[in-house]
Amino acid sequence: MRILSQARVYGAASAFLAILGTQVVALADDSTGEMWQISTSMQMAGMSMPARTMQVCVPKGKAQEALSKPRGPGMGDSCSIQDATQDASHYAAKFMCTGKQTVQGTVETLFGGDHAKTTMTMQMNGQTMTINNDSQKLGTPCTPTKMPGAK
Repeated sequence: MRILSQARVYGAASAFLAILGTQVVALADDSTGEMWQISTSMQMAGMSMPARTMQVCVPKGKAQEALSKPRGPGMGDSCSIQDATQDASHYAAKFMCTGKQTVQGTVETLFGGDHAKTTMTMQMNGQTMTINNDSQKLGTPCTPTKMPGAK
């Protein structure tokens, strides 16, 4: 039974990572963007997922917003952010998602010039999972696109 539970959590974690990977393009409403490279890794009891690296086009001037807050398809109406604090170099918040999969956790992002480090810790199915994003601005001009169904 424990293996089934871990498989379920791993599947949910993979889906959540996919959502996080698309969080940046969900903000796109500007025609000018800058390319960022994001490496994402996940750890939880008894397993870890190797880092996945992707490049995303972030609307110019919106990197802090795009890289720090969990958002994307599937993170709309059933999720809320509480106790958010933000300044020039730090973002922190708690979040709660209800629906098919109840998830609660915290997100913290530290910004330094063209670099951002995000740590998201969440609890679901009685397991704790930590997702780390290491983001580096590449600066290449790009055109942001909006994900279908993104708000």
